[in-house]
Formats: sequence, C-alpha cells, structure tokens
Amino acid sequence: MARREKLRALVLSRRNVGEADRLVTMLTRERGLLRVLAKGVRKIPSRRGGHMESLTQVMVLVSGGSGRYFLQAVETENYFKSLHDDHEALARMQRLSKALIHIFEEEVAYTSLYDALLQACRVLPEVSYAKRSLMETAIALLALREGGIIPLLGKCRRCGRRRPEETVVLNAEQGGWTCLTCTSSMAKARASLAPRMLAVLRYLAIHPDKALRLSVSEEEARQLTDAVWSYVSTLVMREMAT
Repeated sequence: MARREKLRALVLSRRNVGEADRLVTMLTRERGLLRVLAKGVRKIPSRRGGHMESLTQVMVLVSGGSGRYFLQAVETENYFKSLHDDHEALARMQRLSKALIHIFEEEVAYTSLYDALLQACRVLPEVSYAKRSLMETAIALLALREGGIIPLLGKCRRCGRRRPEETVVLNAEQGGWTCLTCTSSMAKARASLAPRMLAVLRYLAIHPDKALRLSVSEEEARQLTDAVWSYVSTLVMREMAT
C-alpha cells in the first residue's frame, strides 16, 4: 500500500483502545479487510468519531502499511438509516460482520462480497422476513466461497447420495452435508435441512445475486439460516481455537 491512500469502506466493528483511540475493522473495496487505528477519536470534540459507526459506508484516508494502518481522515457516504432503525435487520448484518472478521485474511480484496454487503444494507430493511433470510444466507455462502471454505453440496459426504429423500444435516466437520442416517450425532439436528431447502442452498451457492427471486415460507427461511449459521459458527470456533 502507498504511504497514504483513499479507500471506500464499510465499517464492520470497532473497539476502544487506551484512553482516546479506537481500533476500527473495515472491509474496503480496494484492499479487503483492514484494521485501522483511529487516534484521538474518543476525545471531545472529535470530528472523526461520528463517522466510524458500525455498518456505515465511509471514504477514508489511511496511512501506514504491513498491518499497521492509521486513520487520517474520514467522510460518511451512507449511514443506512433504515437499517440502523430496524433492529432485526441490523442484527442480521452484525452477525455477518462478526463472521467475516474471523473468516477472511487481511488485505485481500473481495469486491463481489463488498458490493453484496452494501446492497444488503440498503435492501434488507425493505423486504420480508423470508427474503431477509434468503439474502443473509446468500451472503454467508458468498463469504464462505470467497474464503475458500464453502460447503460441498453436490452429494452426501459419506454415502455419496446426490438426491436425498430425507432430511440432511449441514456438517462443518465433513465440509458439506450428510444424510440423516449418515450423521453420527443427533446434536447436529439444528443444522438439518429438508431436501427442498438443500436445493435452495445449492441454488444460492451458485447464484447469490438472485436470492430475492426465490420464494420460501418463514419456517423454511428459519431452517435455512439456522443450518448455515450452525455451519459457520463451527468454522469460526475452529479458527479462534487455532
């Protein structure tokens, strides 16, 4: 990275450091995931502090390199007020943000994911519960694909069956799904999917941009997000343990 560079970013999270600083984790369109130290933003008054809210699109000027970046200037491009006013939609985006921080390497660009997250910040408050779940699932799958850890959905990871007639289980330990009869632990039932929902999952993995074209019930939507987030949570816990 150049000594100073202007970047477009989506703020994912922030935490206080010392008495006046803040460490901001952001996904930039040009440079991927960055952790940037915003010095003095907690002082009163600070002209920069109000621009660093989570899930806000910003234009930033950063300096430094080799994993040590410092905020020089920031300007809000989109606060996504409708998203921040909708607690359920906001919680979904926060869940995605937390997962991304653990899944991705720093300083690797994920342009398609950045664009998908911005679209979700705009659209999520405007659609139904089921559509929100489809969009959230599509972005989670896109993130797993970009991170090189997307589940293999073509066939059962144990018996090789491609078209199950019964419930299947999304299993992070197997790297995909297994038939219920091939699953060793019933504790994984929360990650189970009906055959129809497996077909939806396969479609979203290939066409994440077409999530809103699908139609599912609220119960099916809940089943879908429960299964995907059980899978993602296992991967995140494994990453945190290493």
